[in-house]
Amino acid sequence: MSSPSVCIVTNDFPPRIGGINDYVHQLSRRIPAGRVTVFTSSYRGAAEFDRGFMHEVVRLPTEMMLPTPGVRRELHAVLRARRPDLVLFGALWPLGHMGPAIRRKLGIRYGGFSHGLELTGALVPGVLSHIGRPASLVTAVSDWARRKLEPAFGWEGRMPLLPSGIDTGHFHPGVSDQAVRERYGLGDDPVVCCVSRLVARKGQDLLIRAWPQVVAAVPRARLLIVGGGPYDPRLRAMAAASPVSARITLTGAVSYAELPAHFRAGDVFAMPCRARWFGLDIEALGAVFLQGAAVGRAVVAGDSGGAPEAVRVGETGLVVDPTSPGAIATALVELLSDDVRRERMGAAGAAWVHREWTWDAMTTRLQGLMDAALR
Repeated sequence: MSSPSVCIVTNDFPPRIGGINDYVHQLSRRIPAGRVTVFTSSYRGAAEFDRGFMHEVVRLPTEMMLPTPGVRRELHAVLRARRPDLVLFGALWPLGHMGPAIRRKLGIRYGGFSHGLELTGALVPGVLSHIGRPASLVTAVSDWARRKLEPAFGWEGRMPLLPSGIDTGHFHPGVSDQAVRERYGLGDDPVVCCVSRLVARKGQDLLIRAWPQVVAAVPRARLLIVGGGPYDPRLRAMAAASPVSARITLTGAVSYAELPAHFRAGDVFAMPCRARWFGLDIEALGAVFLQGAAVGRAVVAGDSGGAPEAVRVGETGLVVDPTSPGAIATALVELLSDDVRRERMGAAGAAWVHREWTWDAMTTRLQGLMDAALR
C-alpha cells in the first residue's frame, strides 16, 4: 500500500527554531518524497531551506497564520489543486478551526497534532470539540497531555500518543564537546547545561538563583544557558547580578547543527520547567530532556505537566520541584559530586532514547495512524 498523500498546515516549520518546528519537520521529512505538501508561513531564510527540502512547500507572505477568511481561501485553493488524502495540522489550535470546513466543503479528512498550546484552548468549553469531533486523527505528545485533552476534543478513550522523537544520528554520545568548551572557556570544569528557548516557563531563572548554592558545594561548577528568546534580557541581568556571575554563561541562540555539542558540553542537562499562569503555560513533554539523554547526559527536569515522562527517575535523571532553588541545587550537587552515578544515568538515558524514542519509530507510528484515519 502506498503512503497517503498529505497536506501539513502549520505555523511551526523550519527555518524557524523550536520544539514544534522540529517535530513537524522530522515527521514530514521521513514520509516518502512527493507525498507531502507543507502549507506554512514565511520566515527569514525560508527560500534557502525550501530548496533543500524533499517536499513541496507553499508559504504565505506572513510570519503568523491564523484561521482567517483570507488564509482559508488560500488553503482551499491549494487543497483543490493537490487533492491530498489527508490534511494534518502541525498544531491543532488555533489553525485546526479550519478543519471542519475542509471536510464539509472539500470532502477531505483532516486531523493533527496537539502540544502544549492546546491545553490553553481546553480551558474554554467547546473550543477544541469544534475541531476534534469531525476530525479523523487527533494525537497527544504525552500521557499527561492526553488525559487533559481527550475530553476537550471529544476523543475520550481513543486519542493516540505520538510523542517527540529524537534524531539519534545527530544526538548521540559520540558527539565532541571540545569546540564548545573551548569557545566559552569551560576547560575541564564540571558544567550544567540548559538548552531551550528563553521563556519564563523553562526555569532558567531558577537555575541562576540556585547557582550560588551549587558553587558553594562544587566551587568549579559552571552554568551554561543556551538559547534565545524574550526572557534573554532578564536572564542576563540576573546573571550579572549574581554573586557567582563569573560561573554563568549565556550563549544566545545556536544553530541546530551545533545543538548536540552544546548538550554534550554539560556534564548534566537541567531544565526546571514549571507551570505558569494557573496552568495555562505548561510543558507538555520536553524533547530537550530526551536530547540531553541521547548524548549521554543525566538530566534534571521540573515536575511540570508531561516533563516527568521524559525521565526515568533515578535511572536516567531526577525530577525536582521547579519552584525551589534549594531543591534544584541539591539535585545538581548530588549529580556533579558523584561521577559514577552521573555517568551511569547518562549511559542508561542514551540506551533508552536510542531504543525507544527515534524519529523513524514515530514516523512509522504516524503512517499507521494515517492509514487508520483514512479507513
